Amino acid sequence: MGWWWVPLTLVLAPWLPGNPGIQAGGPDLWQWVALVSWLPGVHPCLLCFGPPIQRAQLCHDVTGAPLNDPRHQHCLEALVEAAVPLASVSVGSGQREALREIIMDALHFLEKQKDMKPFEVSLQEAVNTIWVKLSQLEEAPACVPPCGYQPAARVFQCATCRLVDCQLPLDCPVQDMRAHADEAITLHCDVPFATPPDLPVTWMFAKDLRTQDLALFEELQESEEGPLSLTLQDPTPGTMACRLGVLSEPVVRKYFYLNVSQESVEADHGLQAQFSAVLHWPHSRTPLHHKASLGLGLALGSIALVLLLVAAWRCRSLPDLSHPWRSHRPGQQGPPGDSRCLDSP
Repeated sequence: MGWWWVPLTLVLAPWLPGNPGIQAGGPDLWQWVALVSWLPGVHPCLLCFGPPIQRAQLCHDVTGAPLNDPRHQHCLEALVEAAVPLASVSVGSGQREALREIIMDALHFLEKQKDMKPFEVSLQEAVNTIWVKLSQLEEAPACVPPCGYQPAARVFQCATCRLVDCQLPLDCPVQDMRAHADEAITLHCDVPFATPPDLPVTWMFAKDLRTQDLALFEELQESEEGPLSLTLQDPTPGTMACRLGVLSEPVVRKYFYLNVSQESVEADHGLQAQFSAVLHWPHSRTPLHHKASLGLGLALGSIALVLLLVAAWRCRSLPDLSHPWRSHRPGQQGPPGDSRCLDSP
C-alpha cells in the first residue's frame, strides 16, 4: 500500500464508524491539505512555495464548492497537472527567490481571474506566463569536474524543492610533478571555478609517500589571505597537499606528488641541449662527428695505399743478394730479382 496511507487515513477518519467527525460534516481543511501534500502523483513542485492551505483556499474561491465537492477536487487535480511540467525546472540557488515570486504571481493571477474567465483558461495562461518568466532567469554556471565544492553552481530543483550541489568529491586526483633536487618548483592551489573571497590556504606534506590519506600529512603553514601558490626551493620526494577553505568547510583539496630526481639541473640541461641539437639537424646533413670519422678513414686508407706502392716498387728494383752464386737460367732476361719480394716461376 505504501507510506502514503497515513495521510489518507487522516482524511478518511471522519467517515469511520463511531468517529464524531462524521457529524461535523466531513474532514477539516488541514486534512485535505495533508492529502494533497502526500498522495502519490501530486508533484512536489506545486508545494515548493506558499502554504498548501493557500492552494486549497484558491480552489474553494474559484469553484465556490465545499472541500469534499467533486468540483473542488477537480480544481486541485488541475493545479497538480499544470505543475507536472515544472519538474524539469532547475535554477541557480541565487534565483530561488525569483522562482518563488513567479509561482506566487501565477497563483494570485488565478485568484483575480476567477470571475472573468473559466478556470482552465486562466490556468493555461498562468502556466504560459511562468515559462516566459523562467526563460528570463540567469542560468547557474555548470559544475567543473573533477573535484571541489562549487557553491556558485548549486541549483534549486523544483522537482524536489531542495538545493542540490555538484556531485563531485572534495579531493582532487593526485598530480605527478617532476623536479630536480637543486631546482625550485611552484605549486598552485587555484581552482577553475568561482570561490568566495579571502579563503585561507593550508599546505601539508607527507614525506616519501604518494597518498591522499589526510592522517599521514603534517601541516606546514596556513595563510589567511596569502597567495594560492607555494614555491619549494629544495623539493623532497613525497606528496604535497593544499586545502582551500577552513578545516570544517573546505572548498577543495589538491594533491601533488613530487618525483624528485637527484641529478643536477645543469647536467639535465646539457643532455637536453645535445638532444635538441640532434633533432634539429637537417635530413641532408651528416653529423659532424660522422664527417670527421669518414675523413680520418679516407686519410689512413690513402697513406696505406701509398706505402704499399712504394714497397712494391722497391722490391722490384733491389738486386738479389740472398744467393750470389745462383746462375741465370737459359733464356732468362735481365738481372735476377729478389726472391723475397716476388717469387718468379
